[in-house]
Amino acid sequence: MLDPIKPPAARRPEEALELVSQALSDGDLEAALAQYEGQALLSCWPQLARSGDGDIRGALASFMALRLPLSVRIVTVLQTPDLALVICERRVAGTSPDGDPVRLGGPGSAVLRPQPDGTWRIAADAWHVGAGLVPDSALA
Repeated sequence: MLDPIKPPAARRPEEALELVSQALSDGDLEAALAQYEGQALLSCWPQLARSGDGDIRGALASFMALRLPLSVRIVTVLQTPDLALVICERRVAGTSPDGDPVRLGGPGSAVLRPQPDGTWRIAADAWHVGAGLVPDSALA
């Protein structure tokens, strides 16, 4: 059975990253995956690069399993008609379902392409998943 409600589509490059963060925070993996192209590349350093929907699914599911809000602050957007580079800061902090403190954050970037329908989807995404946190004031 098909879901009659489609995930939101990004009308601006930076909106795709915001929609991924919102979807993961809400526990909606399919809505997060909808922001990526089918052959997108996701790299979570210092881990190795991962490619293809199956690996992106696993990486995003591991963040979602923390059941903590993921925030993103857009630092800058460099955009041409055919490509965009979005630089951001991502952060997740709180207590995991197991009761362990979680404090992850760092810089990231994404390359996005416009789609034929006028939306933007992520072609390549890099997340720093280190234990250092971006200061709260930087995310305001």
